[in-house]
Amino acid sequence: MGRVGRLVLVVLVVLVVLVLVLVLDVLVLLFHLQLVVFELLLLLVLLLQLLVLVQLKLWHRSSRL
Repeated sequence: MGRVGRLVLVVLVVLVVLVLVLVLDVLVLLFHLQLVVFELLLLLVLLLQLLVLVQLKLWHRSSRL
């Protein structure tokens, strides 16, 4: 996988996260979920983003070696 492949992967991940956030927003509007549930889901999304960032950093390091 070259730089282009990695870039495409990053873009896909960002798009997936954005779609997840939009879906959560719509669900909250439709079902008036409790704020606690919404905050927990938001935390999950943020954790996923952190995991992806860490993975990308590790990937970047391993590709340099």
